[in-house]
Amino acid sequence: MQISEFDIAMAEGVVLLNDIRVDEKLLPQGHRLNRDDILFLKVLGVKKITGIRPEAGDITASTALGMIAPQICGNNLVYAVSDTSNSCKIVANADGVLVCSSDRLRKFNNISPYLILNTVAPYKTVKKDEVIGSLRLQCPLAEQALIDEIIFKLSGNECLLKIESEKTLHAALVYTRFYNDSSENKHFVNVVKQLLKKFSPLGLEFEKEFYCAHEYTDTAAAISEAAAVSHLVFVIPGLPGSNAFDTVPAAIKASADEIVCDHIPQDTLADLIIAAKKNTKIIAVPYHYNQASSPIADKMIKMALTKDKLFPADFKNFDNLLTSTLKLTEEEKANIIAPQSNLKKAKNDAHIAAVILAAGSSSRARRNKLMVDVGGEPLFMKAVKAAIKSKASPIYVVTGYHADELEEYLEPLDINILRNNDYASGIKTSIRLGLNSVPSFCDGALLIPADMPCLTPNYLNKMIKAFEPQTARQLCISSFKGQKYNPILWGRDIYQQADLVPENAHLRAVFMEHSDYTKLVEADEKTLTDINFPYDIEVLNRK
Repeated sequence: MQISEFDIAMAEGVVLLNDIRVDEKLLPQGHRLNRDDILFLKVLGVKKITGIRPEAGDITASTALGMIAPQICGNNLVYAVSDTSNSCKIVANADGVLVCSSDRLRKFNNISPYLILNTVAPYKTVKKDEVIGSLRLQCPLAEQALIDEIIFKLSGNECLLKIESEKTLHAALVYTRFYNDSSENKHFVNVVKQLLKKFSPLGLEFEKEFYCAHEYTDTAAAISEAAAVSHLVFVIPGLPGSNAFDTVPAAIKASADEIVCDHIPQDTLADLIIAAKKNTKIIAVPYHYNQASSPIADKMIKMALTKDKLFPADFKNFDNLLTSTLKLTEEEKANIIAPQSNLKKAKNDAHIAAVILAAGSSSRARRNKLMVDVGGEPLFMKAVKAAIKSKASPIYVVTGYHADELEEYLEPLDINILRNNDYASGIKTSIRLGLNSVPSFCDGALLIPADMPCLTPNYLNKMIKAFEPQTARQLCISSFKGQKYNPILWGRDIYQQADLVPENAHLRAVFMEHSDYTKLVEADEKTLTDINFPYDIEVLNRK
């Protein structure tokens, strides 16, 4: 499409970029000028007007928004596209909590200067029929290619927004006593009351209580005891935590597998700690939590309560995106649409994630083979794009060696980037990191080496189709003429045993211990090409 200032005499068929008032008549944005409109404008003395000269392939804003909205609206969300305002309102279809990543919202709003998404605060409690967001396309027309590119960038992850409906969250309480007097008991009670006031709408209930001295050893033991009987543990400290070596932080570090949030930038409430121990979430409540209001602390706790798995990166972005209260117009109410929760997934298909392993140092290739130019882009992006275009979702890319360089290419894509700082210890560390990050609702995960530039979405879909979601213990392995190759699709029941097909697979039996539940998925030789040596790269570039 051509956006320009046109001589009014040559403006027939031009689409207006702005509302234009002509006497008592309004020519709205998106209106296509006809001969009568031009005569009116000439009478007003208008000599030039800025607008759009449509071209083949251009689509209206309402059509474009109708294509983009299903990509961002997940569970318990519906949307209504306005035919007149270039906007789409997103509406809660159930009571619950708005779950979305602030970082992913930021990335979305950087996709295009013409596309804007505003929402209420992430992890806000919302009611059914409440408008929780507005999606707007600034221009009344859009190029189909631009919309296709936007949809591609959104296709490598779960839907951006979803409403988690209410459920019961059974939790244990650990009190660390320092004063051991009535005043301290009153303080503990007030903190618990505040937690129930804030988070009862999420289904929070306290079932078990544990008491210990406010000492490192006793606190660590009490946290471990509580974590053994509950998937959710709140620690109510007897004193504020001042640094990472203080009693409660040190005890949590000793008893948890990972601390995902070690503080928040909030005066008097900085001592919020969130950690994970296997399937248990541990939340150390700030000492002054009942005395100060903190949207940041509340948001972080809501994230911990509602997210399936916790990652440090989720707790580093403290921005909230807010909008004024919005209501649906009658037109929008009539246009309510409920998108599928996952557009890639057919009703009976398996839900499969993809883990792309891009952390290795490429020692045999004598250079970073993953960054070699193949068809105008780095080699590793071929596998990434094949996964995004397939039915696999969500997509994870594990980086390590030259991570910053790789992640620069991944940044525009709405996928999950996992950095393996221990990549030098071998591929198994990347496999563990990737599979441990896959959500529990996935039936399995594809392990894809990033040095396979000839993989296609169709072949990955063929592997996914071969997987039977109702069957326990499954392993789908790529093959050519009976020989096993990567990629491999591992069922979630056997993640702990996951590995790749070794380079010398033709010399020995591979994965014999899994033979009872292995399925071979046939491919052609080119599709399964991987790059190991400098010669392989040269041959690939000549193809």
